[in-house]
Amino acid sequence: MDATDKPQLVEHIHHTLTLTVNDVKWVPCSARFALLGCHARGTGALQVYALNHGKLEIMCETEKQQGFKCGTFGASSLEERHFATGDYEGRLAVWNLEHVDLPVFSVKAHNGFINAIDGCGGLGVGFGAPEIVTGGRDG
Repeated sequence: MDATDKPQLVEHIHHTLTLTVNDVKWVPCSARFALLGCHARGTGALQVYALNHGKLEIMCETEKQQGFKCGTFGASSLEERHFATGDYEGRLAVWNLEHVDLPVFSVKAHNGFINAIDGCGGLGVGFGAPEIVTGGRDG
């Protein structure tokens, strides 16, 4: 088997961060990605980066009281591109990545960490309302 037949990893950009990264998601239909994590002091980080002519530019960022664990664009339309997140306190929040000061929607979903999150319906599956599912230790 030739080495070119195997999956290959290509590093485009190397960037040092000062936080623990828990999740990264590409913003649909763009050259941007959202990064979720936690600073050493325990606060949460939501950052949006853009790839621009071989360079990485931070588009926006916010720091919150609790660390972010997971995120999804699964329940968002391609036009809105709202980002649903789960944090260490059990809060589900939906963010407009153009204005990350306050979430569009927020609710206490679990008693502890939200370990996993996914969504469906908003990406043009043809029917049904957008739905978000979360998983935590409490069920």
